[in-house]
Order: sequence, then C-alpha cells, then structure tokens
Amino acid sequence: MDTPRRGPRGRPASKKDKNGRPMPVRADRDRFIQWFFEEIPRPGLDDAMLVSGDERFYRLHNALRDDVYRNVSPGTLCRKFGVSWLDLVSLWNRHSIYSGLLVMLNHLPRIAMDLAEDSESHDGPCPRCDGIGHVMRENGQAPCPACGGAGRVRVPGDANARRQLFEILGLIGPKRGRSRAA
Repeated sequence: MDTPRRGPRGRPASKKDKNGRPMPVRADRDRFIQWFFEEIPRPGLDDAMLVSGDERFYRLHNALRDDVYRNVSPGTLCRKFGVSWLDLVSLWNRHSIYSGLLVMLNHLPRIAMDLAEDSESHDGPCPRCDGIGHVMRENGQAPCPACGGAGRVRVPGDANARRQLFEILGLIGPKRGRSRAA
C-alpha cells in the first residue's frame, strides 16, 4: 500500500500575488512594497489613496494612520487588505498623471494666448531696407520699394501657429463627428 507523496514540509519559499508576481511568504519582507513606501512621498500617497474610489485603499490609508497597526509593516497591511504592489504602482501612476494634467491645465490659458499672438500678423522692420526706409542706389538714396519709405512692413503670423490654432478650433483637420484617434 502506497502512501500519497507530500511536498516538502514547512512553508514554501515564496508564493505569488494575484498578478502572478512572486512574493515572499512573510509580507514584511516584500522588497518591492518596502521600496515603494520608501520612495513615494507619504502626503502624496495619502492623497492618491483618498481620491482613488477604492475601498481597499481607504482601509489601507486608515490602517497606516491607526495606532493599533503602528508596529505592522506596510507590506503586511497591504496583504491584509488585498493590495498588491502592482495596485500601488497603478494608483501612483494614475495620481501622478492626473496631478500633472492639472498643472498643465493651469498654464493652458497663457499658452493659448501665446499661440493666438504668435499666429497674428504684425508690423515689423522692412527686410529690404532694414527699417531705415531708403536704399542706396548708384545715383544716391531712394525710398525703399518694398515699404515705400516707411521702414515697416506687415509680417504674416507664424504659419505653424495658425495651422495649430485652426486645428484646435476645429476649422481644419479631421471633420466633425470623426474621432481624432481613428
């Protein structure tokens, strides 16, 4: 009579998280989670967890602040609340992208103003007479034929800025109703 074979006694050297990433049996020895909590600024991470909309991150945030868990490592808390390293990285990635977008959106009105100003035509020095208003000829000075002696000419706005402005306004480019990604 054969007895069924068992695996080696004791705990396995490592197991896998829900994303298939190998992780140590003891959560407090998970180096990736330790590195994450060492590198990411805590106030920013708190903000990211609070605006995530995910109950797991709310519980993790509260546990990290609770005195009951003051001697428990962040890795152990993450495992307790079902938060993987990939979940943390994804949370921080989304938070960083949206924070960056907010910063860029704050500058958008000035950028739009600059774009509009760059696309406008303006008066500039005459390229033929360098703004002097006359040119030298064999028989002396003569009024500049390009500017009529005024020394200033109308300079068209930047063509690329105009094209970009018209695309933003929807006047040129993809037709309305069609996706820009298509």
